[in-house]
Amino acid sequence: MSAPEGRTASPEAGRKAVFTVGGMHCASCVARVEAAVGKLSAVETVRVDLTSRTVAVTCGAGLDPKVVHRAIEALGYDVLGSSSSFSEAEALGRSARRDEESALFWRFVLGAALSAPLMAGHWLGLSPYTELLLALPLQVWGGWHFHQGFARSLLRRVADMNTLVSLSTWTAFLFSSYVVLFPESLPPQSRVAQWDAVAGLVTLVTLGRWLEVRTRGKTSEAVARLMRMSPKSVRVLRRAVPSEKGDQPPSGDGEPVLAEELVLIETVAVGETIRVRPGEQIGVDGVVVEGASAVDEALLTGESLPVEKAAGSRVWGGTVVQQGSLDVRVERPGSESALARIVEAVRESQSSKPKIQRFVDRVAAVFVPGVILVAAATALVWALCGPESKRVLMALTSMANVLAVACPCALGLATPLALMAGMGKAAEMGIFIRNADVLEDIGVLDAVLFDKTGTLTEGKPRVVKAMVFRGDLAGLVGLCMAAEGRSEHPFASAVLAYGKAEGAEPAAAVESFEARPGRGVLAVVGGRKVLVGSLPWLVHEVGPLPARDAEKLSAEGGSILGVCADGAWLGAFVVADTLRPTAASAVAALKESGVEVMLVTGDRKETADAVARQAGIEKVFAEVLPDEKAALVRRLMAGGMKVAMVGEGFNDAPALSLAHVGISLATGTDIAVESADMTLMRPDLGNVVRALRFGRRIRRVIRENLFWAFVYNLVLIPVAAGALYPLFGIMIRPQYAGAAMALSSISVALNSLRLRRGEGASDPAPEKK
Repeated sequence: MSAPEGRTASPEAGRKAVFTVGGMHCASCVARVEAAVGKLSAVETVRVDLTSRTVAVTCGAGLDPKVVHRAIEALGYDVLGSSSSFSEAEALGRSARRDEESALFWRFVLGAALSAPLMAGHWLGLSPYTELLLALPLQVWGGWHFHQGFARSLLRRVADMNTLVSLSTWTAFLFSSYVVLFPESLPPQSRVAQWDAVAGLVTLVTLGRWLEVRTRGKTSEAVARLMRMSPKSVRVLRRAVPSEKGDQPPSGDGEPVLAEELVLIETVAVGETIRVRPGEQIGVDGVVVEGASAVDEALLTGESLPVEKAAGSRVWGGTVVQQGSLDVRVERPGSESALARIVEAVRESQSSKPKIQRFVDRVAAVFVPGVILVAAATALVWALCGPESKRVLMALTSMANVLAVACPCALGLATPLALMAGMGKAAEMGIFIRNADVLEDIGVLDAVLFDKTGTLTEGKPRVVKAMVFRGDLAGLVGLCMAAEGRSEHPFASAVLAYGKAEGAEPAAAVESFEARPGRGVLAVVGGRKVLVGSLPWLVHEVGPLPARDAEKLSAEGGSILGVCADGAWLGAFVVADTLRPTAASAVAALKESGVEVMLVTGDRKETADAVARQAGIEKVFAEVLPDEKAALVRRLMAGGMKVAMVGEGFNDAPALSLAHVGISLATGTDIAVESADMTLMRPDLGNVVRALRFGRRIRRVIRENLFWAFVYNLVLIPVAAGALYPLFGIMIRPQYAGAAMALSSISVALNSLRLRRGEGASDPAPEKK
């Protein structure tokens, strides 16, 4: 049995395909493509980005991307290519944008050359037939891109911006041609050719679209710059080529010689070692195995000062080695590096839509047909009720005016351009907004919840005291090092560092390991069942501490990490962490803006209260498990509060994904970063405030753009229809209506570009509610 159309024999559920599409110009185009592709079976999600000319589709099981390709082309648009990543699709889109920009420029030059004598025809004394000959190439070739789009829309039985422009110019052109060829058939006062309207409409609207295309390119500069930061090739250390006898060249100590080999970054595998020389960019994420250098991480973190790196230090793709060379063991190759994932996430977020845009899409879907109906009704009213000697002239003029002045482009560009410019600027600041939906909630937040370890504190805890209840210190530390060896928790790192400083070694091989989020770890070490974790969990699993030992622990002020083996208490570690330098000022700024700040942590109450006092936080939730963090967020939201969660650990992931705004530090675990709506590359809590402030700014610019686009259409469409004529005798000319339409799109684009300057982005004080 053959598979139905659109299915393949080897599907891959959830895969993403990004198509680069030419010919999309307005919100109607976006709505049409989304509707057509969204109807295909097994399409899970579809996002159309007007600014980058991309259509991102998440395919369900068995959907062949070729079917999506055909569905888009059936609408009359050109599919220029497809890819599995935004980066490749956008590169193709930039090339197409440059081609379109060039074509529009030369059409504008021709239009301007032909328009000049037409606009000044009555001063130059040109004959009507000369004006007709000048207007013909201007209308046909100069406006070909509009007419081609109109023809395609007719075949699809839909309407878009091209429909409006083409109809308005053909209305003026055909009427003027009729006046020239058959003047005696019209009343004397209607024998007014509108060549200046034809010239003005074609030339000014083409100029507007050219400027709009150029502006779109500027809004995507930040992401393009990020993409250029990754090197194309790297030096990999591989065994030297054997001699003709087949012998491996030995080093001085008998080890094989490693030679540098310049290879494309795509060919580097996990576990290989690359060498990065001074001034070169690191192309992968990894760990330094040899060498020392200062590394410029400004691209990712926004921090201007270089960071010293040595053996054991983590480094990131896109950062630059300043002095000395580094040998780096690859943990994530170029395509999976932090830089690559950031670029992909930013591009995906720029194509996402805040809630307000969905309303705009519904309006845009009926906008153009509605305008055509209004234009037809306007012409009919003037033909029946206008001054008798000017009825034909005024009917056609008002119809051309309405068609020319209506601007679906401004509606379609209002949100995407602001997102492209704003998120690109935020990325340069080290703030990555993954989900545009949060922009609606950022401006109305009621509460911000902070995790403690690694968020409010530096996440570099250290063991300040070891307490032995049974056995000796060496045995306690050895068992704990073995059990915690596979854990990602900062406390595990603290215990391992303490053990190394004491000269201890893991007690035995680990036979099994299980992490219990918010509680601790359970491991079988040398046949012994070892539990390391929080006191409440150990009490639940093993039983209460002996009274004497419990009394010792109650006097300690830091975090307590208990150790049990085979059902018996062996001892505990007292772990201390340091508050981040910017924590108190960030909390103060948030409180000043009217936002309630809370601390939520799995640590014991005494430790949590001490950290909260240092940070200036009054409300504390301590000894909270990961699911209880999420439950707290859910409870606050159920009470009508808009909640943001700031965290960086595995334990924070449920709460981050549930909160209205989830903010993660990039230094945290992968699952926390993936669960968050926003990621901060620099662990500076002042950036939490800056991120919320700049998010509000993006939201405000989107609303300004939409306000202008709606008000423009609501005010000028009635004026274009002749609403001022009965009172003031004013009827605007079609060329001025076309100029106003072009100005509307350009003003939206320029307003969005203000975000590229990042006005106020560095000021940590947020707006007051």
